[in-house]
Amino acid sequence: MKYQVIKLKTGQELCGMVSYKENTIEVTLPMICQLTKISATNTLATFIPYNPLGNDSILTIGRESVMHTSNMNDQFIPFYDEASAKWLSMVEDGTIPLTNQLPSAKDFLKERVDEMLNTLSDEELAQLEEDTLQEDYFHVAPDEKKIIH
Repeated sequence: MKYQVIKLKTGQELCGMVSYKENTIEVTLPMICQLTKISATNTLATFIPYNPLGNDSILTIGRESVMHTSNMNDQFIPFYDEASAKWLSMVEDGTIPLTNQLPSAKDFLKERVDEMLNTLSDEELAQLEEDTLQEDYFHVAPDEKKIIH
């Protein structure tokens, strides 16, 4: 077995621990990797289960469905290992956090803003408070038009 990235003829890419059989490829703990640029110097690698509703940890793919394969970049292997092990544990233990309700837009935004504020230093919070007090975002001067298009 080796860590590889597989591109299917459908265009879907997945990664995992791959072994080759006669007419098939077996991928243990297949994951999709989504890269998101956070800043000019940071990129977030998010690993998502390829088959989140399935119960099997091994995916069998016919070789005719594969466009190409390549070895996974060594830099990503520890992140893949951590994500796949955590996912497998949640599947086996039946502890996948599920809900059937979406948060309201207000609750979602409040949660995200709270998360962002919790990462700010005391100095950054003080500067944000000062900037906010200096700006009156909702004030409309008497001579300004009140037309909203």
